[in-house]
Amino acid sequence: MRCLMCGNEIGEGKNLQELFYHDDVLCVSCRNTWKKNQKHFRLDGILAELLWDYQGGFRDALLQYKECGDEALKPVFLYPYRKYLKKKYRGYTILCMPSTMEKMEQRGFSHLPGMLEDAGLPILEPFLKCRPIDQKKKTRTERLALSHAIVLKPGMNLPEKLLLADDVLTTGSTMRGALSCLDQTHHKIRIFVFARVPEPEF
Repeated sequence: MRCLMCGNEIGEGKNLQELFYHDDVLCVSCRNTWKKNQKHFRLDGILAELLWDYQGGFRDALLQYKECGDEALKPVFLYPYRKYLKKKYRGYTILCMPSTMEKMEQRGFSHLPGMLEDAGLPILEPFLKCRPIDQKKKTRTERLALSHAIVLKPGMNLPEKLLLADDVLTTGSTMRGALSCLDQTHHKIRIFVFARVPEPEF
């Protein structure tokens, strides 16, 4: 089997890391460019969890997957946490954060469900971004004010236990918009993000 990033042949238990992660779809060299940062934090009082730093190998793989349409990369993001997440969030339904329709049309696919499918949990895409937003061109204050652009699709009947998920958390405006669509008294809600971009301190 060849590494999905560099194309080199993946070794067969030549070192300890390969023995533990023998079914990884990345070679040891590429995987070691990903910086693990598994930690918990709270967003507006909701318990949240992240796995990686948004840098190096993770960032490169995400850009290759999302912006270049390299769908073969979808299993690399959850590994080696897929079994852990399946056990920890058993009984939860994943709610994916939405992309704009413009981005969906450009990519030709919905990227987030593919990144999450190895968790073995039910996955829904219940939200819409009701107008195109390029957060990269907004100031921090403007990005924080955009949460109202997220709406729940009509007729959605959501289960009790919800895991709101996104690939990268920046200001949290998208996640806050999704939270504002939910009745938190009727749902048990947790948040999961693959990576988080630290906000600059002033």
